[in-house]
Amino acid sequence: MGTTPPTRRRKILDSGTSLQISAAAVADSEDLLIEIFMCIPVKPLVRFKLVSQQWRSLISDPKFIVNHARRNPSLNALLLKSQSKEHPPLSIVPFEGYEIPRTPPLQFLNKPGIDILHSCKGFLCYSVVHDLLTSYYVCHSASGRSARIRVFDQESVKALRSVCVAFDPLKSVHYKVIFVRQMSGSQMNRLIKIEIYSSETRCWKSVKEILILPNNVEFENEGVYWNGAVYWYEDTRLEVLYFDLELECFKKLPTPQVSEGSPKMNLEYFGESCGRLHLITTRRSLRTQFTVYEMQRDKSDWIVKYQGDLNSMTLKYPKMVRGHIYRYYVYRPLCLIEGEKNEEPHLVIAIPGKVILYNLEDKGLKMLCDLLPAKSFCAHAISTNQFRTFQYMETLASI
Repeated sequence: MGTTPPTRRRKILDSGTSLQISAAAVADSEDLLIEIFMCIPVKPLVRFKLVSQQWRSLISDPKFIVNHARRNPSLNALLLKSQSKEHPPLSIVPFEGYEIPRTPPLQFLNKPGIDILHSCKGFLCYSVVHDLLTSYYVCHSASGRSARIRVFDQESVKALRSVCVAFDPLKSVHYKVIFVRQMSGSQMNRLIKIEIYSSETRCWKSVKEILILPNNVEFENEGVYWNGAVYWYEDTRLEVLYFDLELECFKKLPTPQVSEGSPKMNLEYFGESCGRLHLITTRRSLRTQFTVYEMQRDKSDWIVKYQGDLNSMTLKYPKMVRGHIYRYYVYRPLCLIEGEKNEEPHLVIAIPGKVILYNLEDKGLKMLCDLLPAKSFCAHAISTNQFRTFQYMETLASI
C-alpha cells in the first residue's frame, strides 16, 4: 500500500484541525448554539441536556423555551381514548412529519383505574382511583413523567364538575389546573367553587366568591383553554360559558349569528387550534354541509371562516353513509389544524376505521391512518361519541 504524500497529509491534518476549531467556536458561542437549538424538535433537545451543563442551562432557560414554542407551534398528534368496556389501548393519530416512538411514553395510561381528564399544549391531567381515594396527576406528554397534585380533601373531589389544564407555551413555561366543583344546588341555581393550582407556586388558590350559575349548566363537555379563559359548550343551553382566569368570574360568549329562517344547526366540534377558538356546525337536515366559525380575539363575535360539503368524501369512503330508506352520515371532526407558517387549513375527521385529512381550501382528501382496534372505532362508536380526543403536543416546559 502506498503512503500519503506529506503535502496531502498536512492538508488533511489542517482540515481536521479547522473542523475542531469550528466545532469549538460553535460550542463557545451561546448565541449560535441557541439559533441551532431553535431549529431542533423537542425530543432531541431533551437528550441534548445531557451533553453538558452549559447545554442544559441554555435549553432549560424559560426565555428559550417560550421562543422555541413560538417558532415550533405545531400539534404533533391526537390521542384517542375509547370508552368501551374492553378498555382498548390509546390510539395515536400522528400528523405529517411526526414519527410515533417505538415505545410511546403514555402507555401507562391504559391501566385500569386511570382516567384522562384533560389535555392542553403538552400537559395532560389524569386521575387514579384507589380503594378509598382518588389521586390527581399532571403528565408531561412527551416524556411521560408525572407529578401528583395534592387536593384539598376527598369530600371536595366528590363534587367535581370539571377539571381543566390551562397552558399557553407562547407566553409562559407555567401551567394551571382548574377544579370546578359544586357546593350545593337548587331547582334554580348551582353554587360553584373554583380552585386553581399553579405550577409556578406549587400551591392551590381558591376563588374567594362562591359563584352562582343556572341549574341547567352541566359542564358535560370538556373545557377548552384559550386566550386567558376556560370555555365550555353547554348543549342544554346552546351557548358557550367561560371562566376568566384573571377576572375570576363566569361570562358568556355571543352565539353565532344566523339569518332568520336558516336551517337548524347541530354542533359538531368546539376547540382551539394555533391560538384560535373554533366552532363547527352542520345543517340538521343535511349533515354533510358544515360551517366553521372563529371567535374574534376580543371575544365580541363569531365570524364565518370556512364552509364546505363532505358529500364528495362519501363517494370515496362509502362506509360513511348508513341506512337505506333514511340515509345518515357517520363521521366526527376531531380537530381543526391552522398553521402559523401559511400552511393550508385542514379538518381532521374520524370515519369508521380511518382518520381522514380534509383540506378546507382545495377540498382535497388524504388518509392519515387506520383506527385500531377497528371494533372501538366502528360506525356505532363514532356516531355515539364512544371515544374521547386529546391533543398531543411536545413542550420543553417541565412539570
